[in-house]
Amino acid sequence: MTENVGNDFFPWEDIADGNVFESGVYLMEISKFDDGYAGTGKRMPKAMFKCLEPASFKNMVYFENYVVGTEEDPTSIVPGTMGARSMKQVFTAAQVPKGNSLVEIMVNAIGNQLLLQLNKYKEVGGEYDGQDKNKVVGMYKIGERPVGLALDKQKGAAAGSGGPKPMGSSAPPLPASPATLICTTCGKPVPKAEYSSHVESCAG
Repeated sequence: MTENVGNDFFPWEDIADGNVFESGVYLMEISKFDDGYAGTGKRMPKAMFKCLEPASFKNMVYFENYVVGTEEDPTSIVPGTMGARSMKQVFTAAQVPKGNSLVEIMVNAIGNQLLLQLNKYKEVGGEYDGQDKNKVVGMYKIGERPVGLALDKQKGAAAGSGGPKPMGSSAPPLPASPATLICTTCGKPVPKAEYSSHVESCAG
């Protein structure tokens, strides 16, 4: 027999369809950043990003791998690899302090926020032919782009000023500094050490 063990409300309209992000700009938090290796033996750090906005995708996660080793030097972080360049873009957008220790940089990155611009596309050929996938096409500091879905923005533009507004605030949020995070309720920068307690008590 089916039992109600808590709040029975199922927020159907607010839950995103599927487990793939729509094309758009997302406010993300770096939840994990671990070093490791690919099956080919090349060095490959892995990151997990948790979505904070838009609300319909909140708490969904996005994973990204960064192959930084080469055939000639599989265990090092080779500057010319796409993985190394992409990681530096992530750290820069998340305003992680510069350094030369990967472990230290990854530790400092956890909990920092940035904007990821994701593109949704269909895989062509291979094992995953026809499946929806995501690809990062841009990484920005908070405030450099408005958060929202590309489809919502297109609808708003087509309808004119009276049309639906893109998800997220119409004005870019205040930029964060390396020592602050942006509260997703009130949109204000909050000292990183006080972020958890602020979110719990913030009323907007």
